[in-house]
Amino acid sequence: MEVWFFSFVLVFGISFASAENQDLVDTCSLSNDETEGFIEVYIGECVTFQCTPDENDTVQWELNGTEISNDTHYNINATSGTLTIQEVRSNDTGNYTCDLESTFLYVKIPNITIIGQYTNLTVGSSVSINCTTVPSIPGSEVQWDPPSTNSDSNELIIDPVMLSHNNNTFTCEVSSDLLAMSLTESITISVLDTSVSFVTVQSLSSYVIGDNVSIVCTISLTNAIGPDVSSLVVNWFKDDEPITTDDIITSDSLLTFNSTLTLTQVSPTDAGVYTCNASINGSNIFPSIKTLIVTQTYYWDIMQQCSV
Repeated sequence: MEVWFFSFVLVFGISFASAENQDLVDTCSLSNDETEGFIEVYIGECVTFQCTPDENDTVQWELNGTEISNDTHYNINATSGTLTIQEVRSNDTGNYTCDLESTFLYVKIPNITIIGQYTNLTVGSSVSINCTTVPSIPGSEVQWDPPSTNSDSNELIIDPVMLSHNNNTFTCEVSSDLLAMSLTESITISVLDTSVSFVTVQSLSSYVIGDNVSIVCTISLTNAIGPDVSSLVVNWFKDDEPITTDDIITSDSLLTFNSTLTLTQVSPTDAGVYTCNASINGSNIFPSIKTLIVTQTYYWDIMQQCSV
């Protein structure tokens, strides 16, 4: 939004543009926030003041008592008496004076707005959190600290959400040449407390040599996770020694998961105590134990029958 400032003609010969003189400078429009001697604009907006000096007088503008020079930021037209600021900066706030008439300019700084859910997040979910200002600041740059891997810097992406993200603080920083100091806003992530409530192992206890055996470990959680379930870790052990498996975790729901250990054509060396451990992000480990017996009784019976 661009802003014109208008005032009344003063008896000592200095005047500010009236509505009839609006066409002198058409780069800025009338502000709805204007009151006599005071005007509010947002950073980045345009504002124009006009001073008509007496004949043969030189126009001289001051900000808070300091002379303003005609440069790339302050555009002073000595003929028309205008002072134009195309993009107001935060440090342009102050009292503008032309001879004896003054007007106070207040530059409003927009607030940072955070859009997106960042509380009570589900483990394994994906979230996108955006940082912006309303209204936007021309030429501003938005960054998150810690940074996001996303190329769009105003967007913070957490994928997947893990328990380790709980209570983590992320800060959005908005910087611009129009700002004397960067704007910051911090958020604290909260993740639903999720853990393994219990683990059970389902399987027969006794098998015959040559059988194919499936031992199913069922894991129940206190809160649902997903769709990414990589935070759920299941480990198998035989007689307290880790087993390398091609185990695949399947889900009956986002609260209950199954891990199946498959033994093909078991032999007596497969007999032992099998343990299933489950945890979320390496914490809250719950074990469940199953003793597996492999017997040769069936084959001894056949041999005894053949020898009769």
